[in-house]
Amino acid sequence: MLAGVEVLAVELPEEFTGPVGYAERWVWIGIGLAAAVVLYYLGVWWFTRAPRQPDLARPGVALPDVRQQHLARIDRIGARVRADEITPREGHQQLSEVVRDYVGTVTTLPARTMALADFRGRAPVPLVEVLELVYPPEFAPDDEVARDLFETAVSRARGLVATWNPVWSAA
Repeated sequence: MLAGVEVLAVELPEEFTGPVGYAERWVWIGIGLAAAVVLYYLGVWWFTRAPRQPDLARPGVALPDVRQQHLARIDRIGARVRADEITPREGHQQLSEVVRDYVGTVTTLPARTMALADFRGRAPVPLVEVLELVYPPEFAPDDEVARDLFETAVSRARGLVATWNPVWSAA
């Protein structure tokens, strides 16, 4: 049988040739294109993913004690405004200071020195909402705005301090 195969190979016309392999560069071009597609999707995933939010909790803080102290301060501010010992505008300023002090005590945020724009970019939404409520009357020249929003501001500040969870994310 081996002799028959040799005869067939010899009898083939000259225009027929054996199998021809691809040039090696095409294999590398294919591998490179496949790698580029994989890298593209990895890059899209990496650059469009949500940023990791750091843990805001400050270790070693006795949260219940600090919470009670700040709730008592908020109650005193509310009582002083209602007794006309301080103006509602001063009450808003003091509420802002108490909330900032509380957040600065229980978290790693530098809340005492942050502006409202900084809070909007880095702080949890409930904190930003309270500060957005307190800011306009705090800086308004008219006490009427401060008087109208004071009870709401006290209620929201109390709610924030009473329910604050320092591991909230800023997102």
